Order: sequence, then C-alpha cells, then structure tokens
Amino acid sequence: MKLIAETAWHHQGDFAYFRRLVKSIAMYSMADIIKVHITMNLDEYMNSDHPLYLQLKDWLLTAEQWIEILDIIVDSNKQLMILFNDMDAIEFGMRYKPEYVEIHSVSLNDVKLFDKLKEYVLQQTKIFLGVGGSTFEEYDKAINCLNHKNTVLMHGFQNYPTNYSDINFRKIRTIMGIYKDFQHGYADHTAWNEPNNLLITLLGASHGMDYVEKHVTIDYGVEKADWSAAISIEMFNRLCEKSKIIEECMGSGELTLNQAELQYCIYGPMKKAAILNRNIKKDEIFSLDMIDFKRTGQKADLSQVEVINNVARQFSQDVNKGQVLLKKHLVSIVDADMDITKKINRVSS
Repeated sequence: MKLIAETAWHHQGDFAYFRRLVKSIAMYSMADIIKVHITMNLDEYMNSDHPLYLQLKDWLLTAEQWIEILDIIVDSNKQLMILFNDMDAIEFGMRYKPEYVEIHSVSLNDVKLFDKLKEYVLQQTKIFLGVGGSTFEEYDKAINCLNHKNTVLMHGFQNYPTNYSDINFRKIRTIMGIYKDFQHGYADHTAWNEPNNLLITLLGASHGMDYVEKHVTIDYGVEKADWSAAISIEMFNRLCEKSKIIEECMGSGELTLNQAELQYCIYGPMKKAAILNRNIKKDEIFSLDMIDFKRTGQKADLSQVEVINNVARQFSQDVNKGQVLLKKHLVSIVDADMDITKKINRVSS
C-alpha cells in the first residue's frame, strides 16, 4: 500500500508557499507519492460563468513555476503523480514521464481529454480514475474508453469535508469485487478537526486498498483551498506508520498455512489427535471406534481429516493403547498397491 500526499489547489497561486509545501512534504513526510494538479488552460477546463473561474484564473502557475515544482519532486525520493485538468497540461506534464497520472471524477468521461492522454501515456504508467460521486455506468464507460491495463480506480466521496456516514465502504467493496483485476485506492476527505480522522482513513485502507490519499498542509487548520480536509505532515506520518500495521495484518491472502499457523495447529499438544483406545494387532483394519480425539503431549503427523480419510486401511504393525495414530502405523496406498501387485505376480507365476 502506497500513501499519496495531495497538494491540489492548496497553494492558491502563492508560488513561494507552494514550493515550501512541496519541499516540506518531500523532506519530512513518509509519503510515497506527491500529487499535484496541473492546469495550463483554464478556459478548456472551466467556463467563465463558473463561480470559481476568476479565483482559479488568479491562482494559475506559470510553466516556469511548474518546472521548479516538478523538479523538486523528481529530485526527491518521492514518486510523482499529476492530475491533469486540460490537454495543454497533459502535453506539458507528460514530458516528466510521471509514474502516476490521474483524471479527476469531474472529467471522468471527457473523451477528448482521454484521447489526448492516450497520445502520451506509457503502458507502464498507472492511470488513476477518480470514481467518487459517479455512477457505475460512468466509470464503466471511462474504463472501457481508456482501455489501459494499468488503470487504478480511486474511490472516495469528493465533497469537503466528508461526513463519514456518506463514505459507504460497502459500496466501495462491491465495486472492488466487480473490478477485482484492477488496483484500487481510497482518497479520504474527512474534516481536519474530526476526532476520528485517521481512524476513518485507516478503515478505508483496511479494505485492501493499494493506495491511500490525504490532503497535506503546512498550515494546519488555516483556511486555504482544500484546508477542511488537509492534515498536517505529523498526522500524515502517523497515518503512514499505522497503515504499515494494517498492511502487515492483511497478509498475502494465500490459503496455505503460514509458519505461525503451522506452529499453532500441531496435532497433539494443540489440536486434538487420534489416540488408540485399545491395543492393535498388525493387519487389523482401522475404524473410528478404535480411537478417541484428545489433546496430548504426543505429536501426531495425521490431521483429524487425514485420520478420517484413512478409515478401512490396514495397520502395518502392532500399536499399543494410548499411543497417537501415526502415518507409519497404517499401510499407505502405495504400499498396498505394491502388495497387491506382488500377490498378482505370485499367482501368475
């Protein structure tokens, strides 16, 4: 699981602040990925009648400023993720060959934006699709239109801040089950001052997410863009530490027993083993009335299921009452087959 530090429009056009924010995340956070939103052509992204148009126009950064920001990330030990809002941004940002790119849910079926991205994107680049607040038809259409093998579905209700009763993890799990061949991420927008902020994010992570995203700020609680869902770098690092515990608890998902489970399920001292309740003579036929299942200081090499599956097999030797039933006490299938073969050969000769 990788942690994404989201910057979005938190800079509000203040380049010096943005540079300080990115440098702080790069130097002091435990983030794996730093995410930036690049808008180069606001008129393509937003009509002038939108209430935020004039504000965002005032917040736009120049290409030279973006070069400096992206160079800071590329030169750090963090990976770069770019969210593209317009086609000019794609042409500009893809020169950096970012490991991750994203199309926000507001552009989820902007086929023109998709076509431009497909011109530049590499097969190994992971494309994140923000699916929060979208219908199944919308993201299914986007997935098919994009047709990119390294697509990641980014879940998370996109209002600010999110009431945790609106998150609907059960719905997210259903979507993950439908698209089980895809990677998935959870972008949390819980209020900065919500007492259960980190807990809610960790609950999202615990559903088997490959990526978890949080807005990060160096002005915790100060009213800037996206501030209501932004956590401090210190909080982000605590989230990273706890997410590692979750990831370790998740395990590999393999159905075979791991070493700890094997130690726990030793037949005899731990799980009940089959103990003979009478003396047995060689060549007797094994039946369940000959044994009782009990815990014992002896170690058995037959599980309870294996004991049951060996009913009707011959004993290969005498065995005393009170001893655990072992594999060597019974004639194996291979030995039995060899014995039958020998008898047939004697008859034939």
